[in-house]
Amino acid sequence: MSFNSIKNITVISIAISFLFLLHGCSFLEYRESKLDVENINDTLNVADTENDTFNEHLIKNGYLKEDLPIQQWGLDELILAQLFFNRELRTAKSEWDIIQAEEGIAALSPSTSLGVNIGRGDSSQEISQNIYGAGFSFTFESADKKLIRHEIAFNKTQSALLSFQIKATESKSQLLETLINYIENHDLIITQKKEVQVRQSIFLMVKKRFDLGIASQIDIDRLALAMSSSYQALTALQAAQEELKQKLATHTGMTLEKFNLLPINADKIKNSLKRSAETFTEKTKINEIKRAATLNSLSLRKLLADYAITESELKYAIAKQYPDYTFTPAYTYDLGNYIWSLGIDSAITSSEKNIMLINKAEKIRALGANKIYAYQLELLNQAEQLLPAFENKKNALDHTETLLEAKNRLTKQLQEQFEKGYMDRLDLELELAKLYEVDKKYHKALYNLIYTGLDAERIMQKPIITYKAYFINEE
Repeated sequence: MSFNSIKNITVISIAISFLFLLHGCSFLEYRESKLDVENINDTLNVADTENDTFNEHLIKNGYLKEDLPIQQWGLDELILAQLFFNRELRTAKSEWDIIQAEEGIAALSPSTSLGVNIGRGDSSQEISQNIYGAGFSFTFESADKKLIRHEIAFNKTQSALLSFQIKATESKSQLLETLINYIENHDLIITQKKEVQVRQSIFLMVKKRFDLGIASQIDIDRLALAMSSSYQALTALQAAQEELKQKLATHTGMTLEKFNLLPINADKIKNSLKRSAETFTEKTKINEIKRAATLNSLSLRKLLADYAITESELKYAIAKQYPDYTFTPAYTYDLGNYIWSLGIDSAITSSEKNIMLINKAEKIRALGANKIYAYQLELLNQAEQLLPAFENKKNALDHTETLLEAKNRLTKQLQEQFEKGYMDRLDLELELAKLYEVDKKYHKALYNLIYTGLDAERIMQKPIITYKAYFINEE
């Protein structure tokens, strides 16, 4: 075999080895990740307030090391626990991460191919027995298509980020709504227990009179029904309280067993929410509410990001009118000839199809614009109504506070009359039983105001009655 033949075969061997090496560099090994129900249970049980990583999370948010682990659930602790433990938020974050990866993929150029050809002829001459060649192809994209694809992917990343933020805000709102329900129910249970005790006492006193023949069966039956109704109401409130506590545990991302290890400081949370809600109308104006509602709205910003996607996709549809070119230079050795070649391919697009695709993209963009106008109008109308709603709820609370003060004065006067002997205990407790309705009206008015504060947070997308928890670091 001649030196040149050996040399040629060596070149081909090196080229083949290089191709395999080139492809091998891009291979990643598969790693199996199994999920086991028992292991998941163990992982979920790790979520508790003595978790070291959770305490580091609290320290980053302003807690002192000597104050940890926390000893009770307050407003801030619940919100920060949800941020740390809630699996739905982690799922939303993962979805955002996946779309971020698409942005990196979109920045890549079209694939380039590389290959070699090896053959053997049937000629008796040595020079024709070996035939080999090499070639590669690459695509040239016109009209900045790669740049536009990256623009589309970037806008999709922004939309996904806003979806994650919206999910975080909605999760916080759900937690707060359940928490307010829990505290309201807590107050009602206290009032209902007092009412049950009084009605039981009234029933026992009338029962004694019935036994002595100075009360009728009608009196006994009427009071028994009232006592039973009051007790059933208490039982229903207590059952609802357990359901609400289970929901709170789920919202924070903890098992009920771990969540129940700490008490909920209902009075402290209630007082904090009440103070914030009452001061809202004193320092807020309609124009400020409208501005915050539009500039802070994550949903509106997402609609704008989605509109930017449609804008970029329209731009891409227009760019696709211009053809791309694939170049395929190649080299072949055959029968002592050194042959160079260059191929150019281009897909011929249908002008009619291009027009249809562009028209479709324009309609999708117009749809996105209409959604923005409609949602922004809805936000402005909600903002317009927010301050009057606050004032109405505040006036209702002021009215019930006046009734509560009058009820407390009347209770004190009745106690004094009883102590002076002007009325017996039965008459006293019959009067007191009627007055618990005033407490219930006060609680209703108070929590109506607090719920309106929660609505204000949803509309203005800023803390009104709660701690300002950041769900992600946008920097």
